[in-house]
Formats: sequence, C-alpha cells, structure tokens
Amino acid sequence: MIPSPGWIEVDLDAVGRNLDLLRDSLPQRVDVAAVLKADAYGHGIDHVLPLVIDRGIGTIGVTGNDEARAARFLGFAGRIMRIRPALAEEVDDAIAHGVEEWVGGAEHGAEVARVARERGIRIPVHVSINSTGLSRDGIELLHPRGREDLRRVLDEPSLRVVGVCSHFPCEDADDVAQGAAAFQVQSDLVLRSLAAAARAGIRRHCATSFAALTVPDSHFDLVRIGAALYGDSTAPHPGFHPAFTLKSRVAAVNEYRAGSTVGYDRTHRLDRDAVLATVPIGYADGVQRSLGGRACVLIRGRRLPIVDRHAMNTLTVDATELRDLRPGEEVVLYGRQGSDRISSADLERANGHIAADLYSVWGRLHPRIPVRSTTVSHRDAV
Repeated sequence: MIPSPGWIEVDLDAVGRNLDLLRDSLPQRVDVAAVLKADAYGHGIDHVLPLVIDRGIGTIGVTGNDEARAARFLGFAGRIMRIRPALAEEVDDAIAHGVEEWVGGAEHGAEVARVARERGIRIPVHVSINSTGLSRDGIELLHPRGREDLRRVLDEPSLRVVGVCSHFPCEDADDVAQGAAAFQVQSDLVLRSLAAAARAGIRRHCATSFAALTVPDSHFDLVRIGAALYGDSTAPHPGFHPAFTLKSRVAAVNEYRAGSTVGYDRTHRLDRDAVLATVPIGYADGVQRSLGGRACVLIRGRRLPIVDRHAMNTLTVDATELRDLRPGEEVVLYGRQGSDRISSADLERANGHIAADLYSVWGRLHPRIPVRSTTVSHRDAV
C-alpha cells in the first residue's frame, strides 16, 4: 500500500489511446503539439512524454522551464514551444533547452530581444495576435497602434519568428469558427509584413483540443492538444479515455445519532442515525472546500456524499448505506471505481470551475503511480 493519505493513478494506456485517436482524427498535413504544461496537467511529464516520443510527435507545449528541462532530460529532441509570455529571467534560463518563446506584445518582445542581445543569439519566437478576442497577451491589430506594435516585434533583429499564434477564449463551435476566420486574415497580414525569405517554415496555430476536434478551419499548420490528450475534452468526439484517478482510503468509521451536526460551522445535520466515514484528505491536499456538501466519492463502487465543510486534511462521507465498512477501504474522489465514475462534469457541477482547476493541482500534491489498463469499456470513454 502507498504510505500516503492520497495518491494519483495515471493510466498510461489511456493516454496512449488518446494520442492515437487524436492523430487518426486530424489530417496528416497538420502537426500536433502535445501540451505538457503544469507537469502534463498534473499527470506527470515523466509519465506522458515517453508516450509522446514513441508516437513521433515532434513538438511539445510547456509553460515552465522545469518542464523544458525535464523534457530534454527524458530524451525529447524535438521543438519545445512555450505557450505563455515568459519573464526575462525565464527566457534567459530557457536558452539552454532550446525553447521557442511566446511573444505577448511589443513590450514583451523588447524584453525577449534584450535577453537575446545580451547572449549574442537570436531567439525563436511565436508572435501572439489577438484575432480570437482573448485579449490576454496578443497584439491587437485592430487597435490604432497594433500595426506599429507588430512592426516593432518583426523588426527586432535578435528575434527569429517561427510562428504566429492565438488562443480561443470559448469552447463554442461558432465562436471558434469566427475566431479562426479572423486569425486567417490577421496572420496573413503578419506573414505579408515579413520578407519573403523570413516566411519560410513559419507555423500558424490557434487550435486547442476543442477547436481542433470541432472546427477543421482552425487547424492551420499546427494544433495544440492539451485536455483531450488526458481524456478531458468537451469536444463532441467519442472515444477519449480519462487517465487520472485520485484515491484515498477510509481512515475511521463511526455511528452518530439523528440530529447530530457534522463538521465545521455545523453546516450539515443528520436527519437519521448515520454511519460516517472519515477520509484523510482535505483542502490542504487540493480538495477545495467548495466540494464539501456538494461532491461525492466512490466507495465499493457506490456514490456517497461528502457531508461536511471539510477540514484542512480530512473530510467526512455519509456511508450509511454500506454494511460493515472498515478502515482501509479504497475511496475514489475522481475517476472510476466499479461501474461508476466521478467525472470532470461531476467536479465542475460541485466546484463551479473546470475540473483541471483541481486535478492539475492534485497531481503536484500527491504521489503518482503509473498503471496500465488492459481493457477499457465504452463506459470509460468521454
């Protein structure tokens, strides 16, 4: 047994199947960038990257230098693209790993160029434009200063433009289609602003998992696949398999009388005699307090409610319907047990935020164990 109150099981076969399905779902002309940010969405870059390498995927997307460093250590020889603007110190540290930087505006481009000049090199960059309306880090070409800002980036001799990029704000097919059309027009403008020799090999990309699987016009030269790689996509495409399971065990079992209150602030009162199970995991372990009184767990394949406003390192489950429950029995907080699954949709209804808001943190807080599933039924697919 794992000497930890909580642990993650990462299904490597599920990740592999997802990768194969993604490649089969996209035209051969379109390159795939496997997004491994946030330590592979909490799944562990050390677990996921070997599967990416085995399938010949030549580009990965990262945010932190620790991910780039790990990728090179694990033998990845392809292209590493950062998918957010980096601080100057990060840019400098990433040069050793051959990271292609995401330039988020004219001022940011000047910072990246300064680092390049100090090192006496040219840094490869992807120029972010705001054609999709995310309004986070892209150059707004419709602003009166937009073309001037673009010119400042393109004229920096210490920057080598290797990509033009954007990012979608919504997982909505109509919104994506409109954004992709705008990206077509504005990225054409960027390419026309470059000398003919400088345009060779530049890759245009804006598609996320949802966009790539829903709106073919969003493909361009490269698609950045994150959520679907891990089986957590809202795209209307069958067959993706969730690869992440958060588990714990029952620590204590007690019986309480009707009328007793449970947990902090007496937010739950028993309306009958009840059997309550203590699970040694709480908000310091990434199980946010918003899940208390709203989420369920699985024990013996049965869906049971978390009833308390849980503590820093414990939560309480109403297990009255189970007979002879004993300490040590497995608890699943996210993932499958028996014939049921605590899904991303379940977490999102309970938490009010996307499931990745939770599991990307869980993966960094708990031990991760790679597992192999020999078979996955249709019930496991999303």
